[in-house]
Amino acid sequence: MSQSVTNLSCDYLVIGAGAASLAFIDTLLTELPSTKVVLVDKNAAPGGHWVHDYDFVTLHQPSLLYGVASKQLEGNWMTNCILKGTLPWKHQATKKEILAYFQKFVDEKVASGQLQYFPECEYDFGAVQHNDTTTHAFASLGGNAKYTVQVKYKLVNGILGECKIPAQCPPQFAVDDGITLLTPNQLYDSYQQGSANKENTPIKKKYIVLGCGKTAMDTVVYLLRTMKVKPDDISWIIPADVWMLAREGPNGGGPWSYPRALLEAEGDREKACANLEAKGIFERLDKDITPTRFRFPVIGKDELKYMRKIKQIVRRGRVTSINLNDGTIKIGFGKDQEPWFLPPSDDIRAFVHCTSPGPFNGTEIDELFVSDTEMRLSLLFAPPVSISMSVLAKLESARRQGKLDLDFGNKLLRTGSVLNGDVPSENDVLRHLVRSFKLEGDVPSLMVSLSTLAVFFSLVDKDPMVGYEWMKANRLSFFSIPGFKSGILNDLSRLSAGGETLGFREDEIEMFTILHEKLLPLKDK
Repeated sequence: MSQSVTNLSCDYLVIGAGAASLAFIDTLLTELPSTKVVLVDKNAAPGGHWVHDYDFVTLHQPSLLYGVASKQLEGNWMTNCILKGTLPWKHQATKKEILAYFQKFVDEKVASGQLQYFPECEYDFGAVQHNDTTTHAFASLGGNAKYTVQVKYKLVNGILGECKIPAQCPPQFAVDDGITLLTPNQLYDSYQQGSANKENTPIKKKYIVLGCGKTAMDTVVYLLRTMKVKPDDISWIIPADVWMLAREGPNGGGPWSYPRALLEAEGDREKACANLEAKGIFERLDKDITPTRFRFPVIGKDELKYMRKIKQIVRRGRVTSINLNDGTIKIGFGKDQEPWFLPPSDDIRAFVHCTSPGPFNGTEIDELFVSDTEMRLSLLFAPPVSISMSVLAKLESARRQGKLDLDFGNKLLRTGSVLNGDVPSENDVLRHLVRSFKLEGDVPSLMVSLSTLAVFFSLVDKDPMVGYEWMKANRLSFFSIPGFKSGILNDLSRLSAGGETLGFREDEIEMFTILHEKLLPLKDK
């Protein structure tokens, strides 16, 4: 018997129900209320990686800057202050709060008729054929239900920047049988089960935490603060020391702090990081060891105090193997590093796997406004993720409404020799000028978020004040913080004056000058 197929239609088909997609959908529906969206996700509930994350995880940054623009995540300010004793700007949502928040948002949009939501379904990226970019297909994970979707405007791929967490990513190294290897989820579950059963085992456990990202930091703090494990019973294998953003630091610790520090340091990365540390924006684990990486983890003073209690820290690069031979554990680190041996012991040794890629999963996303029928969601600025997605939706809605400053966009493209005599469409202008955030690369690549901010203000409307006021009114943006200054004109002046030294091309430097002229109304903003 042939299986029936349900036929759907919508304006936008969005793949993935994580934080990125939901922030995009929210702003899109706010700007274009009559728009119809179909949302497809493989998980049983909205929230992306939060659905599978460890239960002791919380937001790194304040809840004020996360989620969707139309709905507070931190909740009622009076309730926070009086009943919870927490200032709203210090609220860091828990996993439970975040999942409930996203579920409520989706439920409200479904009830409004703006959204159709299909959980536990998977989009077929290979189903578009014969140059038909408007008809798409997806099916339930079990294959019992199949759907085709006629899309009027765009397919929106929201899963390319998916956060990869240990519960979903096995370690990329060999682990012998007999080795106890836990994910943070399993660590939490085993502790909760032991607490519930009031177990009091005489067998001592020692923990070895693997990884240098925020998951590893969270795990070390959880072991010490919640599980009351003694510092001497924890070892930490750190592949590379990382710079951390200080949660209690000044507002300079925002999405543009690092590229601006690079600008001030004339492209000298070590000097830029040292300057940020001197300003209280950056922190390091060990004052005697200079970090070599920066992945935007946000850390509080209380957490850093716990982390510095660990004295057994192994710095030999990434783990390549964990072997067991006659009770001796051998941890390998590659050919250039000596292995670390743990002799036989009556203690139980548990390794905690925190080595997954996290939010920077290695996927290279170059073009965001791919075509008239496809978009890709990616960071425009440094985390938090939500404001980047809201900005992309604002640009897409401005394109739909015919509000983009196309004449100015064409002027920028002519400067960059992109046009070659062709007249670009609205989507072409966005495709060439709106670029994704870069975590690594040369100095110009690391500064792309500064020019992206300028491009947004310049393109979203003929009057740059429209984009600026929109940013100020957006709860996800640092611009919503009283007293925050964009500094964009100063950035553009420096990029124009020192662009050659920093490695920018001549046409890029000319674009900075043109952007500066367009954004003069933002002086002192």
